[in-house]
Amino acid sequence: METAEAVAKVEEWLQAVHGARGLRVDHGKVRRVPEGWSVPYNSVAFLDGGDAGKEIFPPPRLIVREPDGQLREASPRPGGLSIPARTPGEGYWQELVDPEVAASGLGYLGVPSRAIGGWEWIEPDGTPTNRDSVNGGYRAGPMRMGFLPPANSVEWMLLFAAVDWLDRDRLLTGLTQAEVLVPHSGLVGKRTSDWYPVYTSTQQLPDDTTKWRRVDLASLVAGFPEPTRLSFFSPAGTTDISTADLKTALQQFPRLRPPVDVPESRFEVGEEPAHLAKDMAAKLGLSSPTDVPLHEARFARSNGFELTDDEIRRTVVGKSWERLVIETGDPRRWPDDLAANGLQPTYDNDGRITPQVDAYGKYCIHASTSFKYGYRRVIGAIVGFALGEALGQAVDALSLDEIRARFGPRGVTDLVSGEIGPLTQRLLFLVEAVIRSPHTRAPDAEAVLADAATGGLLRWLHTQGDTVPREVDGWLVRVADLYADRLPDPDELAAIRDLALGRAGTGSGPAALLAALPAALTEGGPGTGLPQGTRRAARVIAGLTTQSEEDLTATEYLTGVFELALENKVNPTPLWLAGRDVQVPGVDIASTLPNYNKFGLVDAFNPGEMGAGRDTTTVLRQAFSAIAGFENRTELALTRAVNHSGRSAFTGALAGALLGARVGIPGLPTQWLERLELRHLVENLATDAFRHFNRASPLSGGTGDWTTRYPRT
Repeated sequence: METAEAVAKVEEWLQAVHGARGLRVDHGKVRRVPEGWSVPYNSVAFLDGGDAGKEIFPPPRLIVREPDGQLREASPRPGGLSIPARTPGEGYWQELVDPEVAASGLGYLGVPSRAIGGWEWIEPDGTPTNRDSVNGGYRAGPMRMGFLPPANSVEWMLLFAAVDWLDRDRLLTGLTQAEVLVPHSGLVGKRTSDWYPVYTSTQQLPDDTTKWRRVDLASLVAGFPEPTRLSFFSPAGTTDISTADLKTALQQFPRLRPPVDVPESRFEVGEEPAHLAKDMAAKLGLSSPTDVPLHEARFARSNGFELTDDEIRRTVVGKSWERLVIETGDPRRWPDDLAANGLQPTYDNDGRITPQVDAYGKYCIHASTSFKYGYRRVIGAIVGFALGEALGQAVDALSLDEIRARFGPRGVTDLVSGEIGPLTQRLLFLVEAVIRSPHTRAPDAEAVLADAATGGLLRWLHTQGDTVPREVDGWLVRVADLYADRLPDPDELAAIRDLALGRAGTGSGPAALLAALPAALTEGGPGTGLPQGTRRAARVIAGLTTQSEEDLTATEYLTGVFELALENKVNPTPLWLAGRDVQVPGVDIASTLPNYNKFGLVDAFNPGEMGAGRDTTTVLRQAFSAIAGFENRTELALTRAVNHSGRSAFTGALAGALLGARVGIPGLPTQWLERLELRHLVENLATDAFRHFNRASPLSGGTGDWTTRYPRT
C-alpha cells in the first residue's frame, strides 16, 4: 500500500464519521510504522490557519493496517494495542485479545490475528452482550503453551514467532530495534563465517561465559560483508535469521535509538566480591580470603539459574564463615542467623543440623553435572510436593462451598500453615528407602526393592508411635520433628500396619501414587533402576499397600510423567503435553488435558469439573487439570489444585511436585517456602537422592560415610 492510498482511506473515514467538522489528515506527519501506516489528523483551522486554539491535543491518529487496509485507532500508550476504528452511535465487534499480547509490550507490531480468541458484540451505548464469535484461527500464546518465560522484548518476539503469532516479516521488523549479547569466546570475530550465535539475555549465554558485549542488531549486521546465518538462542529455542534479511528490514525501518555496543560481565568476576572476601577475612581473622564464587555461579547457570548479585555476596560471606570453622575446628563459631550469613541448615548422619553454604536451590556443589535428571527438577519436585500438600491441608476435609464460605469466593489463596503433612512424611521415607536399596546388584532386584521400600514405610510407622518388626536406623529417623502426628488417612495407616504384620496390599486409593516419584528417581543414573524400568518399580512399591489394578496402573502413568518432568532439558516438556505423551492402558488422563497444539479456543477444565471423588483416578485428573496451561503461573496453579471438594492435600502435593520439577525451588512461591516446615530437610534428602542416582553415587566413594548415612537394607 502506498502513502496516498492510506491517506485516502482515512480521509474517507473522516468524512463518513465526522462529516463537515473541519478535520483533515496531517499529510506532513504520515509515516510507515510496523503495523502499517500511521495517519494523524487534526482540525483544518490548526493545520491550515495555524490557530493553536483549534488544535486537538494530543493529536489523534489512525493506523491503516498492512496488508488488509483495516482502519484501527492507535493506542495512546507506547506499546499498547490498537483497536478497530469505531463509528459513533453504532455497535461494534470488540476483539478479545490474548492477554499475553498486552503483557509483551509489543503492541506496536500490531495485534496478531492468531492472538484474537474471538469477538464480542458491544451495543451502541457500550453495553456488552452475550453475543460472541470464535476465531477458528486463534492459537494459545507461548506462556499458556508452556515455553519458558521471556526476559525482554526480543524474547517475546521470538516466542510469538514460535507460536505463529508473528510472521517472518513482522519478526524482522521487530528485530530492527533489538539488542543482543555476543560472548567474548567461541565464534566471536568470525564475521565471515556462515554461522554466528547471538544470545537474547544473560540467562541464555553459555554457562562458562563471564564477559560479553551488548550490541544492537543494526550495528552488528553492518559488520558482516557476506550474508551470514545468525542463530538466536532464546526461550523459543534456536531461531536462525539471515543478516541479509535483517539488512533489508533495516532499510524500511532504520534503528530509531542510538547505537549500543558496550562490554558487560558477570557480577562475580567484578571487584566487589573480591573486596568483600578480603573484608570478611579481616573481620573473622582468616588466614586468607575465601575464593569468590566463580564455580558456584557457573554451577547455577548449568542448572538454568543465575545467582543474583545479593546471592553472590551472601555466598562470599557464607564461604568465609565456613573457612573460619574449618580453620579453628570449632563448630561453635557458626553465626546464629544462618540465612543472613549465606548459610543454610543441612542434616548430618545423626540427624543433627549442621550449616553449609546456601545454594538457594540453584545448584548442587557435590554434583555439578547431571546424567538423566536435572538437579533443579529433582529437588523442585520433592520440595514442591511438600509445599503443595501444606497448602491443601487447610481445606482437605472441606467441600468447595465450605472452602468459599471460610476463605471467600476465590477459596484459599495463601499458605495457612507451613506444617508438612503425612503424605510428605511418607514420601521422605520412601525416597530414603530407594536410596538405601541394593537392588542394582541383586539377582532378585524386585524383591530387594520391595524389601527396602517396606523398610521405609515401617520406619515412618515407627515415627507415628507403632512398634515395628525391624531395626530402625539411618539419619532420617533421628530427626525429632518427623515424629509429629499429622493425622494420616485411617485407611492408609491401616494398610501400612497390615504390611508390618506381613499382609501386603490390603489397601486401596490414591496413596499408591506416592510410589511414583521414588520409582522414577531409581532411573536417574546408568544402571540404577530395575531391569524392567521405572514403571515396574512403581508397581513393586505401590503393591506393598494396594493390589487394586486401577491404583497400580495410575501409579505407572504418573511415574512415566515424572520421568519426562525430571529430564535435564533446558526447556522441559510442558505438563499438558507430557500428560498426553505417556500412555498406559486403562488410564485416561489425556481427555482432561487441553491440547494447545490445536487452533481455535481450547477447552480447559477446572479441578472441580472432575468431580468430588477421592479415588485415585479423580485425584490425578484434578491435579493435572489444575496445572495444565498454568505452568508459568505457579501460585495460581497451586491454588487451583486445592480449591475443590476432593482430596485437596493430595492434589496439591501432586501439582506441587509436577510444577516444582518444572520451575525448581526458585520458581515456587517464595513467601510460602519461607514458612514451609523442614524445608531444608526436604531439600537435603532430595539432594542426596539426586547424588545417589546421578552419574556416580557417593556410595562408590569407598569411605563408608554414605552407608552410615543410608545403611544398605
